[in-house]
Amino acid sequence: MKYGIFGDVHGNLEALEAVLADMEEQGVTHPLCVGDLVGYNANPAECVEIVRSLGCPVVRGNHDEVVVQARTLSSFSPDARKSLEFARGQLSPSQMNFLRRLPLVQREAQWTLVHATLDGPENWGYITTRLEAQTSFFYQQTSLCFLGHTHRPGAFVKEREVRPVEFRQVDVHPERSQVARKFLFNVGSVGQPRDGDWRAAYAIFDPSENVVDLRRLNYNLEKTASKIQKAGLPESLYKRLYKGE
Repeated sequence: MKYGIFGDVHGNLEALEAVLADMEEQGVTHPLCVGDLVGYNANPAECVEIVRSLGCPVVRGNHDEVVVQARTLSSFSPDARKSLEFARGQLSPSQMNFLRRLPLVQREAQWTLVHATLDGPENWGYITTRLEAQTSFFYQQTSLCFLGHTHRPGAFVKEREVRPVEFRQVDVHPERSQVARKFLFNVGSVGQPRDGDWRAAYAIFDPSENVVDLRRLNYNLEKTASKIQKAGLPESLYKRLYKGE
């Protein structure tokens, strides 16, 4: 068994296809998705359909939620609003219903999935600091939690205190410490990274090795950018892809 955890796809078909191909090469058997399949890029319907076809656990992101609701998009930036209006026009009724039914949180014995935070997942807060991680850890019932939302990969561990850890082959073995440990991993973004690295991001969790590893992948960015232009979406949405911001 090997898990591949991905999210913040945001309609980037080329990046999603690259990630899924890499999962297959790496022997991933169980994909897990932390949400936000739509918004920003030009293939929301295709990305929703691909993820739905995987039959894997998926949690609801804030873009997934708002795109299916009959309300204004005033809480989003003008460019994000345009991309969500575009997505509303692309998604089929069954795809809209798929997004509408996604839960905010999913748990198994060893892991938890959430898009934003565990302390009020419906409020779409961000985890970027030790204090924000500590608050979410209070609600974390499993040893591992995977999330997204910031589009920036990162990791925290809770032992005697909460501290950030370098997200590179993190050893999550429960017996490596004298006290119980919990880990929180932001797996970054498939479709719109914001950490200065344009490559698609996702994570692999191998229970047999007790290791969580961050992976970065090249994809056909030029094709993605061209689609954004042809769809009439704001030019800032494809320009930021090149910068990873």
